[in-house]
Amino acid sequence: MSYINNATFHSATESGVSCVMQTKLQKHPAMNVVNAIEVYNLSFSYPGRKVLDSVNFSVERGVICGLLGPNGSGKTTLLKCINGLRLPIDGQVMIEGTSIESMTRQDVACKVSVVPQQSNIVFSFKAIELVTMGKCPQLEYWQSPQEGAYVSAQRLMESLGIGHLAYRRVSEISGGERQLVLIARAFFQGADIMLLDEPTAHLDFKNQFAILDLVTEIARKKNLTVIITLHDPNLAFHYCDKVVLLKEGRIVSIGNTGAVFQEGTLSELYDMDISISDVTERECQVVLPSDW
Repeated sequence: MSYINNATFHSATESGVSCVMQTKLQKHPAMNVVNAIEVYNLSFSYPGRKVLDSVNFSVERGVICGLLGPNGSGKTTLLKCINGLRLPIDGQVMIEGTSIESMTRQDVACKVSVVPQQSNIVFSFKAIELVTMGKCPQLEYWQSPQEGAYVSAQRLMESLGIGHLAYRRVSEISGGERQLVLIARAFFQGADIMLLDEPTAHLDFKNQFAILDLVTEIARKKNLTVIITLHDPNLAFHYCDKVVLLKEGRIVSIGNTGAVFQEGTLSELYDMDISISDVTERECQVVLPSDW
């Protein structure tokens, strides 16, 4: 099944999966090893438009961090900079104490897995083939996944409740099922850091919670560091330990979710009057427009 390796090259820009030779990494001497990700004074521009402006934040190991902001605030671009797919005009990203500029694509893929917002899967792979591609960062460019990798992938898919999809083609399954397969691939990659770009977009009400429940459960079990972009602050309220609020390329607020989620802060972020209301029967809070 040598064509699987070829497939990783076409999808490397969206998943971080790559099959290239490794180089020796340079460590950053001042980095706090507790932090899985450190972003220093990061700025990024597209032609004629500055998208990120002096962004600074860190995410500790084992933390689920939500990235929230209006459309066009720079969330997806920030994830791409963290994954090394976009080069900032200023600042740097550190992954577990190593500057991403000194890392090859294989180095990055061994440490960071990605579930993209949109996945352009060119070939009609079976779901198990797509999941097995997660092991390609551990292979040399001439190697293909062996039979044992497929057995492990099948076992993982069964544990995630999607074993029945293993031999169905990804072009023939629903959007929610395809998202679960991509998440399974990210888990199978074995990286300690996971980046998810709006994984609940275009999903129905049930699947939004099913996918976030799954990510949270596995992340807690494996002590993974997760950065997830979300549009719904209520999902961030429930699932995220920490949040970064981004508007027009700048950080509005950052910190523990309960501390950051204040009515004034969210109203400023979204340019609308927002209320945070108690649901006494459930002992939780929800974010709503003030005029509801």
